Amino acid sequence: GVDKAVIHAEYESGGYNTYHKLNERVAKIVTKHPERFVGIAGVDPRDGMLAIRELDWAVKEMGFKGLNLQVPFQGLSATDRRCYPLYAKCVELGIPVAIHVGVHFDIAYPITQNNPVLLDEIACDFPELRIIGLHGGWPWVLELIAVARRHPNVYLEYGAIAPKYLATPRAGWEPIMQFGNSLLQNQVLFGTDWPSLSLKRAVTEFKELPFKEEVKKKIFFENAAKLLGLSIGKR
Repeated sequence: GVDKAVIHAEYESGGYNTYHKLNERVAKIVTKHPERFVGIAGVDPRDGMLAIRELDWAVKEMGFKGLNLQVPFQGLSATDRRCYPLYAKCVELGIPVAIHVGVHFDIAYPITQNNPVLLDEIACDFPELRIIGLHGGWPWVLELIAVARRHPNVYLEYGAIAPKYLATPRAGWEPIMQFGNSLLQNQVLFGTDWPSLSLKRAVTEFKELPFKEEVKKKIFFENAAKLLGLSIGKR
């Protein structure tokens, strides 16, 4: 029942050869099944112009539709100056950037660098940039919601979370049920983080959440289709 799926080249470490090969692998899948898959590139901001040229190649030559930055695993914050040229390039290319925010489990680096409030500073500096806060920002769920309320170009993505927990009392996710059903219904995105969370489980659990039916359609595909410039028939 999935029309299209987004595949992130989710680079964390290993250097240029690692993320270039990862981008090539994603491009191979997308090229083989363009009607089914959408590619999102991954790079390392510390590589400067090398990373910018890789992104340019991925979008212009391979047809990728966005950039994924896993800055926590490079010991960077999203506001690190080395990320800014990539943000400018995303604006130039007309693509969104997806940034890991919230908790991560690499104990070499502090999670304070991933507070989603940092996205507010980026959105102020790049008002044309479309930003996706990956994984919902927990434990700073309200902070990410506040940033999205201030900036219509900021989106909230809830991959890597078993959807049933979004409505579980005292789990810390509950505010998205309120704002996702109302003020932010055009800025919420569905995600899975497959293979750690299967498509079947994620879709099944998400359908059981107390979102309005018209809101579920937006979260499942309409918001993402608009964000990525895709044409997908309504169900």
